[in-house]
Amino acid sequence: MAVRKKRDLDELSDILFRIKRGLAGYVSYLAACEMNQAFSEYVLYEPILRILTARGYDVECEVPCPGLPKNDGKGDFKRIDFVAKGRSIQFAIEVKWAKKKTLDVKKDFDKLCWFQECNSASPSFLCIFGKMSDLENIQLKPGSFSERGKAIYADFRRTRYGCRMFELRKPTAP
Repeated sequence: MAVRKKRDLDELSDILFRIKRGLAGYVSYLAACEMNQAFSEYVLYEPILRILTARGYDVECEVPCPGLPKNDGKGDFKRIDFVAKGRSIQFAIEVKWAKKKTLDVKKDFDKLCWFQECNSASPSFLCIFGKMSDLENIQLKPGSFSERGKAIYADFRRTRYGCRMFELRKPTAP
């Protein structure tokens, strides 16, 4: 098992901060352009991809999770939104747009657990985006995540959009 070095942790904190900051600003810009009808988690993919690649990461989007049960046993494998590799670290990100204060992240949790089982030294993150009023006291089910860094909000006196990043907690040995 590889051990993360302090330099890797600093870079990881930096990239997660950049993603949170970038998303809050980007969606605030789109809101100013009256693009609210198009808002979904898919709007967040392009800025995340641009930020990661600008920092030198090789990024795979929609990475299949072979071995995870398919929906009703039919269709394609479940997929992780992003897997980023580079600078001696690798990590996964699942993205969610929160539309209320409670968020069911069971499917995201399962995919991130699968990723960590396959890549034990690699962290996994749940990136949650939405209105400040929904994000401030959000409750995640299941609760196997811990927040990484502080929330970032774009506060321009209108709808306040923000982003929070949660790291999947590694299971502890019995």
